[in-house]
Formats: sequence, C-alpha cells, structure tokens
Amino acid sequence: MESLPKVLTIAGSDSGGGAGIQADLKTIAALGCYGTSAVTAITAQNTLGVFAVEGISTGMVAHQIQLVLDDIGTDAIKTGMLFSQDTINVVVETLEKHFGPADRGGREKANLVVDPVCVSTSGHSLLPLDAVDALRKRCLPWATVVTPNIPEAEFLAGWERGSIQSVRDMERCAAELGELGVRYVYLKGGHMPFENAKGRKVVVDLLWDSETRTASQEERPFLDVKNTHGTGCTLAAAIAAELAKGRPVPQAVVTAADYVAAAIAASYPVGAGAGPVNHFHSLVQRSLPLPTPHSTTPFTDYLIGYNRAAWERYVHHPFPNGLADGTMPLDSFLHFIQQDYHFLKQYGRSNSLAAYKTDNMELMAASIEIVNDVIKETEMHVKYCEKYGISRQQLQAVPESTTNIAYTRYVLDTSMQGDLLDARVVTAPCLIGYGHVGARLLAATEGVETDETKNPYWGWIKEYGSDWYQGAVRKGIQLLEDTLVASPVSPARLLELAKIFEKATLLEIAFWDAAILAHGADQTAQRLDMPQ
Repeated sequence: MESLPKVLTIAGSDSGGGAGIQADLKTIAALGCYGTSAVTAITAQNTLGVFAVEGISTGMVAHQIQLVLDDIGTDAIKTGMLFSQDTINVVVETLEKHFGPADRGGREKANLVVDPVCVSTSGHSLLPLDAVDALRKRCLPWATVVTPNIPEAEFLAGWERGSIQSVRDMERCAAELGELGVRYVYLKGGHMPFENAKGRKVVVDLLWDSETRTASQEERPFLDVKNTHGTGCTLAAAIAAELAKGRPVPQAVVTAADYVAAAIAASYPVGAGAGPVNHFHSLVQRSLPLPTPHSTTPFTDYLIGYNRAAWERYVHHPFPNGLADGTMPLDSFLHFIQQDYHFLKQYGRSNSLAAYKTDNMELMAASIEIVNDVIKETEMHVKYCEKYGISRQQLQAVPESTTNIAYTRYVLDTSMQGDLLDARVVTAPCLIGYGHVGARLLAATEGVETDETKNPYWGWIKEYGSDWYQGAVRKGIQLLEDTLVASPVSPARLLELAKIFEKATLLEIAFWDAAILAHGADQTAQRLDMPQ
C-alpha cells in the first residue's frame, strides 16, 4: 500500500485550535494527507483574540524541520506565522540544506506554500519590519505559491492601505509580488465583496502566474458569517495538501478554496467570539449552513423548498383568495372559523409540549410566547362567531370535523413522540403560511375587496397581515432557525423534518378544501339530523 501524501506545516500554535498548527493539521488530515509540524511560536488565545505570544528558539525550529525531513520527508510544505527575522532565516537555511538552493531545483522539491501572516485585517503589522523584509527577500523566492489577502498583499507590495479597489488593482498588485521571485500569487478577495451583474454579493480570488504573466479569476458567493477564524491558515494548508497529491497549482487553489468555502458554510459556534471553520465538514457534515445576513432563514427556506408545489398550492389556495375578494360563501367561512378555533387549541397544546421538551429557558419562554399569541388568535375567532350569532358556549360545543381531527392528531402525535425540532417543524406551516397569505393579500392591488361594508371577511385578512401577526411569524421563524443552530442534524434527519413539514402543509390544504366543500353541507346535515 502506498503511503499517504505528506505535508509539513511550519507555523505558530493556536491554543484555541482554530488557526495555526492546529488548523493546518486538521485540514491536512481532512484532505487525506499525513501532517507533520514544526512550531515557531506558541500563543495564548481563544475566539476573542490573541493574549500572549512566545517564540520558539531558532535552533529548536531548525531541529524540528530537519528531523522531520530526514526521517519522514514531505511532498509539500506550508508556512504560516514565522515570528521573527531569525526564524525566517533559519527556516530558509534548513530548506537549503535539505533541498539545495531555491534557484537550482530546491523550490520545485520543497513545493512551498507561504501564508504571509504579516498584517492584521485592521492594518497592523504582525511581524517586525526586518522580518517582513526577510519574508520578501528570502522566503518568497522559495515559494511555489504565496496566499495573501488584500491587506497583506498591499503591505508586502509596499502599497498604501486601501489601494486595492478593483480586480484590476488586485492583478497589478499580484504582478508586483510576483517580481519578488514567487511563481504563483493567489490573492484572496474576501476583504472586497461586491455585487455582480445578477445583484449577488460575491468575492473574486485571483491567481497570478509570474512565469506566463497571466491571471485567472474565480468568483465565489460572499459568506458573511463570523466563524472565519483560521481561514488563511486553512486555505494555505489545503493548497499544500493538494500539491502533495500532485495537483497542478491552478487546480490545487480552486479545490482548496472550495474546501474552505464549504468549511465556512458548515461552521458552528465555538466560544464567545469568532469561531473556527468546520475543517471536518466532509466527514461530520452540517446539513445546512448557518444563517447569515444574506441568507437569514436557511432552515425555513429548505423546508418550504422541499415541496415547493405543495407550498404554493397552500399559500395561494382559493379559500383565502375567496375571503379577500368577498366571494366565499358565509357557511364555508363559519365552518372554517369554528374548526380553526378547535385546531388552535391543539396547536397551543403542541407548543406547550415544545416548551416541555427543552431545558433552555429562552427557548421555553419563546414557546410560551407562541401559546399566548394562539390565545389571542382564538379570541379573534370567538368575536367573529359572536358577530354571526354563535356564542362562545356554542362554539366550544361544535364537534371537530374529520379533517380537523386528522390534522390536529398528526400535530399532537408528532409533538408528543418527537423531539423539540419535530414539535417546531410540525407547527410551522400553519404559522408561516397564514403569515404569507395575510401579507400577500394585504399588499395586493387586484383581486381584493377592502371595503368592509362589501366584504365582511376583510377584517380577517387584515388581522393576518397586521403587525402583531407578522411579528409572531418572525418570532416563530427565528425560533425554528435558532433550534436547528443549537442542534445540528444529519442529512437523513433533515429529510425527516422536511417530510413532517410537507405532511403538515398538505393537511393545511385539506383543511381549507374542507371549508370550501362545507358550503351547503352543514345545512344538509342538519336537515338529515347527521353529525356535522
């Protein structure tokens, strides 16, 4: 059996585990390579920041590198935080001793990827100026690839901070860096997101080939999330892993960038600050990305999109449309309002069960708040019934229809037998769907009759489009998203939840179908002395 491709990382240690040596070794392992390391410095840090740094002696750094290369060898090398001029010099001297001079084939043998950890995002230097000069003059000529972000590229090229304003500026800066002796410059555009022609927020990563003096670009969606600690380390380590497998540089950088993008999208909260990316996303995958400002409801969107056709039938159903234009027969509306009153009682019980299924006080309080909103909604139903001569006592005595029983028992059984997510998902179509319908019809300019002297149902439309109900919908969706963030699920479990949402949506459709079919049926049942 052939041994795994080997990657040596020469970098600092991150006690928080999200960057540096720790991130490098996780990445190398995740991409199917064997990782070795030489530690240049140790840090005391967590997700909130770096609080202390101590360098390792240059003799110890050289000893680590030399012993790894002499015994285990390597197929690629990645450097990160090199700490000082002396450390940079000893790293280069050790590489020369093992591989020979850079300009006599040593560079090709080393397969070196340099992550130039020299400037913070805020523009502060992370290396002494003499060390930066050593990085330019001694380290870059050894590098096959250097991977600066925009602030680092400006700093290394001697440009004023903020000089890069366009992709053309990126290319000019990369070309200047290429003149320092490095073959490929992979300039990352994450600090300069912009809207493309389709109105989507994207970033452009640029690869400059100093030998052919050509540039290639890769446009990617901008992921606006806070869990990005260690992305630079992770990208450079991923490129090194791909080079170790024998991939050409253009392919290696694209594959590595894809890996990092997926790791960011699949990240999860760790600590109180900027958490790490999910290095093992391909092994322990987060089924959905976390919410971001550009995708605030990924779980809700997934549930609705699972059976989009059923959802559209539901939120554009003829029953609410008939209420909006005033043409729905009164007996259909009264059948609906009475059955919905009983449904809401079971809906409230289901959300009470959701509160029971968590020991998180905030999630519990949110469920109780939903129950209070349900009580408010039932009182609205009572007032409608009283308007048409049906007292509270008569309303409470109305038996549940077969359609209602099918729906409410599915909701209750799912809530009782399942977990917290089951209880959240099975009740979501009712809350969200009524919100969609209310907002759509309230904003419509055609197909509605807003004069309540002509349309007795317009008040119902206004209630579900009102601020209080729309606020309840927003709270419910946020609760749904927060519950999944707190309890990530497997793809198989996600599919189970989508099927629960689909079933509840279909039962909502049946509920409104039954209201339409009730026209004339209640009177017939009364004449024949049959149960309604």
